[in-house]
Amino acid sequence: MVETPEPPPTLADPRALLLGYLDHSAAVILRKLDGLSERDLRRSVLPSGWTPLGMVKHLACTERFWVRYLFAGEDVDFSWPRTAEQEWFVAPAEPSADITAFFLAEHENCARLAAVTPLEGRAVRTTRRGGAEEHPTFAWILCHLVQSFARHAGHVDVGRELIDGVTGK
Repeated sequence: MVETPEPPPTLADPRALLLGYLDHSAAVILRKLDGLSERDLRRSVLPSGWTPLGMVKHLACTERFWVRYLFAGEDVDFSWPRTAEQEWFVAPAEPSADITAFFLAEHENCARLAAVTPLEGRAVRTTRRGGAEEHPTFAWILCHLVQSFARHAGHVDVGRELIDGVTGK
């Protein structure tokens, strides 16, 4: 993934803003992992136990769930991971390149769907929020992903600083 700057402050198109910020955060996350050893990609420096590579896996699963499974109604394979804990777990035999490829593929799937989907389009499947089952709009799902990716980019930033002192973009 190449460096993706923030969208320009003059941009007013909601779709372009949402996708621009989603791309920006995804690029930041991958840049923060660049240069880490295999050991550092797989080790936690925080009490919660997440690892940088586990974060990438979690975010790939997040996009797969919200975009492909919930919104598009695809019967995606959720045998991996089966639980929320597995979503974050990186087995020693799992190549880091495969997890990064999974992340990039799910991000590309999101971009492909976003190119042809109205923002007011409703998800095929429902989610339970606030006690009621709802079919969220595609705009809501994109906004949810943007805030999730941005929040987790901050987590990866802190993790990287704790691992080797590297800070900044």
